[in-house]
Amino acid sequence: MIRSIALLLFAATLYSQPSARAGKYEVTLRPPAEGLFAQEEMQIEYRVVDATQVDAVMGPAPVIRAQARSIIDMPGMPAMARMTESAHPEGIPGEYGVHPVFPHGGEYRLALFITPPGATEFTVSFPLQVGDAIPAKNRKPKPKPFYAELRATPKSPKAGEPAALEISVFSRAANNARVKDFDVQHEKTMHLIVVRDDLGVFSHEHPQMSPDGTFRLFYTFPQAGEYTLFVDVAPKGAGGHVIPLRLKAGGKKTDRFAISAEKLSGEAPAQSVRIAFAETQFPAGKTLRMTAAITDSRTAAPVTDLQPYLGALGHLILVHEDAETFVHSHPDELDTANGTNGRLTFLARFPKPGRYRGWVQIQRAGVVETGAFTVAAGAQ
Repeated sequence: MIRSIALLLFAATLYSQPSARAGKYEVTLRPPAEGLFAQEEMQIEYRVVDATQVDAVMGPAPVIRAQARSIIDMPGMPAMARMTESAHPEGIPGEYGVHPVFPHGGEYRLALFITPPGATEFTVSFPLQVGDAIPAKNRKPKPKPFYAELRATPKSPKAGEPAALEISVFSRAANNARVKDFDVQHEKTMHLIVVRDDLGVFSHEHPQMSPDGTFRLFYTFPQAGEYTLFVDVAPKGAGGHVIPLRLKAGGKKTDRFAISAEKLSGEAPAQSVRIAFAETQFPAGKTLRMTAAITDSRTAAPVTDLQPYLGALGHLILVHEDAETFVHSHPDELDTANGTNGRLTFLARFPKPGRYRGWVQIQRAGVVETGAFTVAAGAQ
């Protein structure tokens, strides 16, 4: 009797979770009870049963020894690197699991491709809501699956003098082996965002990868100070990852940029254009549409000659005043009006409240232009 009650309670819990049907098979998703968070390894389990074979006590028959794989993407950002993984069986018959690491919070989609023994493959999908990395700090996070190492020559670069930078990415799951295979994100295998800790210096670079997996770049730090190098890569099948590295550039001290004193404008004057966002409120922890009007600085007319740059009509990069929280966004790829009449709508997400320094990059007549601005994200 006790065993039957326990099974009924288990079944009630199980069937209160999201499920999808494909023919005679039913798949029930079992995400972590505390939710999904970005930038740490998550475990998502799901149960596969044959809904036509039902035991009066045990319920639908579990499907064991199935071949299962998953693809996780963001429907709103089709160009984002996808996460692909073969599922492994869990300790309970019919249950399988995957261990994705989400690059940032937002709305994802999990597609499962399942082949039961002696049957053809079927597919089901589930929406996933992923929280930002900040709330996850209240729990003990697992080690991140990838880390990077930086080697500079000279070891202590000086502002105004060229330095050779070598960056390698390593996988903890592969016994700390150097990663040699990457998915291309927006036409490059690595985007390197260089930002001084006061957010007064910004650069977007693309180191070249050698066959051994080492990325190399000659770079001249324009000013002395502490820098964060945000390594934006997508190891094959693992989705996008942003890994921060620190480096100090010596030389004569210069005036520091004070973001706390910067006027909140939402406007980014570039070399020959002005970019102004229509929105004035930016709640943190929510995927936002940031609509930019791009006008010519001389004529004030809408810019109609935007050219694709790195696979997109524009790039929006945001760094929190802590110089650690990083956001790299692109125009909404599903918005067919993007690029017309000087309009670009970015999909962005501020992980936590506070001031952010933002940089918008566009291309006209083969020239990349960058405009900087400051905005404040508030609590929801």
